[in-house]
Amino acid sequence: MRQNWQLWEGALSPFECEELISLCKETYDMQEATIFAEERGGTNGGVRKTRVGWTEHSNVQDIVHKYAHLANRYAFNVDASLTVATQFGEYTGGSHYDWHHDVNFSNEEYYDRKISTIVQLSDPSDYEGGDFQFKTIETPAGFKTQGSILCFLSYNEHRVTPVTKGTRYSLVNWMEGPRWR
Repeated sequence: MRQNWQLWEGALSPFECEELISLCKETYDMQEATIFAEERGGTNGGVRKTRVGWTEHSNVQDIVHKYAHLANRYAFNVDASLTVATQFGEYTGGSHYDWHHDVNFSNEEYYDRKISTIVQLSDPSDYEGGDFQFKTIETPAGFKTQGSILCFLSYNEHRVTPVTKGTRYSLVNWMEGPRWR
């Protein structure tokens, strides 16, 4: 049976997570997040409310690249090899990202996002809400553990429920390859 996701619970130590949060907060300009429709002139429509910054820092890229490749080797075996800039996300009170998938099927490029990688940077006691969930497949237990890394096929619908208290930080990256067929 083909696996839909790979989880490494607590792969990074709390110290490593705090170092990554500090690096990203000190280095990257945060902006309001967009969605594919917005990039094409549409509107967010309340689908997403969060702040993001972008990085190609080698410490961050090495982590997401390593785990995306492991997930592809162990579970997915899709034609993907390029990891692009990583998104640092900050979810505060009321921040959320409603149901979506990470593939822009209307893009005109010759590549698609194939493997999504999320690094859970925050200690779950630092915030309430902000739960990652899949829509049609089982959501892995243990992903909320600080330092956990989740990789999944980018066409799977997922969301982050509204944060009701505190702040949730994450890293998100996509491994790309030739268009889905």
